[in-house]
Amino acid sequence: MWILTRRIALALALSTTAAAGVARAQDAAPAPDPADAVRPEPDQPPKLVPDLPTVPWRHDRLAFGWTSIKTAPLPKDREGIWVLDFAYKPLRIQTVEVPGKGRRSLHYLYYKVVNRTSSPRPFYPQFIMVNERGQRFEDAVVREAIPVIQNREDPTIPLRGAVDIMGVIPPSTKEGVDDAVFGVAVWDDWDRSSDRFSIYVRGLSDGYKEITPPDGGKPLVKYKTLRLDFIRRGDERNIAENEIEPADPPYDWVYW
Repeated sequence: MWILTRRIALALALSTTAAAGVARAQDAAPAPDPADAVRPEPDQPPKLVPDLPTVPWRHDRLAFGWTSIKTAPLPKDREGIWVLDFAYKPLRIQTVEVPGKGRRSLHYLYYKVVNRTSSPRPFYPQFIMVNERGQRFEDAVVREAIPVIQNREDPTIPLRGAVDIMGVIPPSTKEGVDDAVFGVAVWDDWDRSSDRFSIYVRGLSDGYKEITPPDGGKPLVKYKTLRLDFIRRGDERNIAENEIEPADPPYDWVYW
């Protein structure tokens, strides 16, 4: 799971840099005059996670091709969890020129996220493609693909990829308008022979549960995860995006 490791390393690097900057500023500041002290100001910790800029999306805007996910609580959810609203377009294939690799056929999932809860929520998504044999394929960092996909889907809407999608989504409070964040998950590595596969989306909720193994060992933590299910019709030699169809039902919430 090198993508997750890279994201964690990025967050730690930001933390280290911010902390070093605070220390240098404290060393350079002159000693305060006790006579001027009235009330100490509380320390403000450095903000390590940026707020993600949002795009207004009117409720009366045509939304052809979008699938919206129901976020109503499930019986298996613990009380008080939050869930971000998620919608996505059909899984597509885009050919992109990648330096050092040439022309690559990439699978991509174009999506939007809206925070309809009452508080800002962190968004650290993971997109994992799993075929019918249980093989996993992580979403990839392919910077060259982002402007190509944005131009195809909607050139007017800023699009974020695996690296710059991490941040905090503010609550959407406007009437008749959603403050949405638009992102895309990209796969450079995938199974051409797969007939059925799923995409697991983590990071849309803080829901989790602990599962005790049958042998009574250490409990396993499973997270509330959105599973998108697909069927691919056709052979592995001539791959076309119109051969990829949503399963019936197209999605489910699972603990994974």
